[in-house]
Amino acid sequence: MRHLRPAGCLVAIVAVLVSSGFASAQTKTDTQLGGWNLEGYVEPGLRFFGENPNGDHTPGKADGKFEEYRDINQGLFLDGLRLRLFRPDEAYSFEISGRDWGLHTQEFHLLAERLGQWQAGFDWDQMRHIYSTDAQSLLRVFGGNVFVLRGATGARDPLSAWNNAPPWGSRQGGDGSISQQWYTGHAYLKLTPTPDVDIVTEYTRIFKDGQRPFGMAFGSPGGIFLELVQPIEQTIHEIKTSGTWATDRFQLQWSYTASIFENAFSWVRADNPCNPLPAPAGACPAVGTQGQFGTTSLPPDNQAHTFSLGGGLNLPLRTRVNANVTYSLRLQNQDFQQQTYSNGLVAANPSLRLPIKSLHGDVQTVLANVDVTSRPLPLPVTFGLKYRLYDLMDFSSTPTFSAFIINDQNAITNSPLRAGRYDYVRQNGDLDARYRINNYTALTLGVGWEGWNRNHDWEVTQTNEGIAKAALDFTPTDWLLVRATYQPSFRRGNFYKTGAFAQANANQAPGSSPQDYALRKFNEADRDRQRADLMVQITPNDQLSITPSVSYKFDNYIASGLQHDGNTPNLEQLGLQQVASWSAGMDINWTPSKRFSIGTGYVHESIFQKQRETVRNPLDPSLDWFSDSTDTVETVHGFMKASIIPEKLDVTLNGSFSYALGRVEQYSPNATGSTVYNANRPNDVTVRWPAFQDTYARIEAALLYHITRNLTAKLFYTYETFTKSNWQTDTLTPSMAGVPAVFLGQDWKNYSAQIVGTTLRYTFE
Repeated sequence: MRHLRPAGCLVAIVAVLVSSGFASAQTKTDTQLGGWNLEGYVEPGLRFFGENPNGDHTPGKADGKFEEYRDINQGLFLDGLRLRLFRPDEAYSFEISGRDWGLHTQEFHLLAERLGQWQAGFDWDQMRHIYSTDAQSLLRVFGGNVFVLRGATGARDPLSAWNNAPPWGSRQGGDGSISQQWYTGHAYLKLTPTPDVDIVTEYTRIFKDGQRPFGMAFGSPGGIFLELVQPIEQTIHEIKTSGTWATDRFQLQWSYTASIFENAFSWVRADNPCNPLPAPAGACPAVGTQGQFGTTSLPPDNQAHTFSLGGGLNLPLRTRVNANVTYSLRLQNQDFQQQTYSNGLVAANPSLRLPIKSLHGDVQTVLANVDVTSRPLPLPVTFGLKYRLYDLMDFSSTPTFSAFIINDQNAITNSPLRAGRYDYVRQNGDLDARYRINNYTALTLGVGWEGWNRNHDWEVTQTNEGIAKAALDFTPTDWLLVRATYQPSFRRGNFYKTGAFAQANANQAPGSSPQDYALRKFNEADRDRQRADLMVQITPNDQLSITPSVSYKFDNYIASGLQHDGNTPNLEQLGLQQVASWSAGMDINWTPSKRFSIGTGYVHESIFQKQRETVRNPLDPSLDWFSDSTDTVETVHGFMKASIIPEKLDVTLNGSFSYALGRVEQYSPNATGSTVYNANRPNDVTVRWPAFQDTYARIEAALLYHITRNLTAKLFYTYETFTKSNWQTDTLTPSMAGVPAVFLGQDWKNYSAQIVGTTLRYTFE
C-alpha cells in the first residue's frame, strides 16, 4: 500500500495549520474576522493499516477489490472541510469545502453568493474505477491504441506461453493494473434579477482517462478470442442555461443543454495470437487464423442538443396542472472503419467497400408529460391524471451493404443487408382517485395503460398493456401506519413476426428467419404481471420505530402463439418464461434517551428466472432445455451511539454484513430414453453450473472525545473483509487448455483489512 502523495501531505498539513490559526482567531474574536462571521469545520487525520488488504499477495496489487471505487492512503488525510465566511446580515457569503485532498477521490467546492441577487460556484470531483490489478499479457502497446505481438521464428508464441506473460503494461512501466479515472469540473452562475425570476448558466467538463478490459474476436463465430484493453481518453462538455419564472398562480421553466462527446481514440487494433500460427498451433481454432490483426471501432464523437419547456398552473376547483415537453437532437457523423484491414480483401473485392463514408447520424426524441391533480367535489376525493409520451425518431442514413466477410477467411457472402432503424412511440396514461373513507382509512383505485408503436424492423409493431392498481392506507392510531398496494397488469401485442428484420432489411421471403419461430424477446412478448407491496410503520412512542416491509412481483411470459408470417403456433415458446422476485425486511430504531440510540435491520432479496431454449440443429424435443437461475442476497446492518460522559465522551458503532448466492440449474425434460440426446453428448446438451457466492462485512467503531465545545478528537477502527467463490474466475488463467481464447487473467482476491486512525475536528460557530 502506497503512502500519501506529497500534494496530499501538504494539503493535510496546511489544513491542520489553518485550523490551529482559526482556533486562535476564535478565541480572540469569537469567530469574527474583520467584520465577517465564520462557521463550518475542518477535520484532518492520520490513519494506518492494522491489517494490510494485500495480505500475502504482491504489494500494491491485491488491494484492487478493496479500492475498486475508492482511494485510501496511510498517513495524513483530510476527512472533511467546510468553511463559510459571511456578513452578519447574510448579504454576502463565501464557502469552501472538500475531502480526500491529494487522493484519486478528492472533492473541492467553492461558493460565493450575494443574497437574493446572484450565486456562483465551482465544483471539482474525482472518481476512480479499478478493473484489475493482476492482469498479464504478451501484447505491447504503441500509440495507446495499437497492440502488437512479438513473433518467434516466424510464428506466434503458443497460447500456453500467455500464462507466463509479464504484467499488463510492464513494458511501459505498468504493474498489471487496469483502471479508469474521471475528473469532473462544474462551474455555474445563478442570477436573480427579480424575486420571481432565476437564470442559471452552467458548464461541466468530464475527462476520462485510463483503460478498461475489452474483447476482440478473430473470425467470429468459431474463431479465436482475445482480451485486451480499450484505451480511454474521452472528454464530455456540457453547457446548460435554464430559467424559472414563478408566481403564486403559475410557474414556468425552460432550459437548453448542449452535450459534446470527444474521443481521442476512434479505433483499437490488435495482433491475432493465431496468425502466423504458433508452433505448435495448440488451442488455435480452425477458423479465425487468416487475419493478422483486427480493428474495432470505439465510441464515436457525437453531440446532443436538448430543449425543454415546462410549467405549472393553479386552476379553480382545487386543480393543479404540471406539464413539460423536451426535444432532443442527437448527431453523429464519424467515419466508418473498413470491414477488414488485412488480407487485401477489400481492395480485391469492390462489393466489400463501404456504401457511404459515414453514418450521418440523426436521432430526434420528443418527451411530453402532463400531470393533473384535482379535488373538484365537496367530498374527500382527490383525482389524479398522468400522461406521458416518448417518441424516438431515427433519421440516420440506412446504407445497404452488398457483401460481408465470413470468419475473416477468403470467403465472401454476397447477401445485401440494409442497416435497420428502430423508431418507436411509447405512451403511458394513468387515472386514479383517492377517497378518504374516514379519519384513518384512505383507498386509492386507478387504471393505467402503456402502449408501444414500433416500426417494421421490430418483431411486434404494437403492444398494449392494461394496468389496474389499488392502495389502502390504514392509520387507526397515531403510532400505526399500514400501506398496502396491489397492481396487476396484462400486456398483449399484435402478430409476432420472427423474421421482421430479415424481411425488412435483407429482402428475405416470408417464412424465412435466422431465429427460431418459437423465440419470444421478453420486451415484446405477451406478459402477465402481478405486483404487491406492504409497508408497516409502528411508532408506539417517540423513542421506538419498527418498519417491516414486503414486496413481491411475478412476471409470466405466456405463449403468444400466432405468427404473422404464417408459421404454426408454438405454445411452448422459447426465451424467458417466468420471473419471480420478492423481498422482505425490517428496520428497528430505539432511542430510549438522548444519550443512547440503537438500531438494526435485515433485508432478504430473491429473484428467480426461468428460460427455455433448444438446439436448432438437429431440431429435436429431447434437446430442449430449461435454465432456472436464482439470485439471493441477505443483508444485515446495525448501529449504536452512546454518550458515556455527557458532552464529553461518545462512542459509535456501525456494522453491516451481506451474503449473495447465485445458482443456475439446467435440465432437459425430454432427455430420458432419447437416442438423439444420447448421440449428441457431451455437446448440445445441458449441464448444471456450480453455485457462486460472495460475502462482505464491515465494522466501524469510533470514540469521540470533546476537548472543548468546538474541538473534538476521534479515534476510529474499521474492519472489512470480502470473500468469494466463483467458478467463472477462480481458476481463470490467460490461456486454458482446449479453449480458443486468451484472457487477461484478472481475478479479484479475497481480502481482510483493518484500519486504525484518528482525526481532530474543529467547529466554527
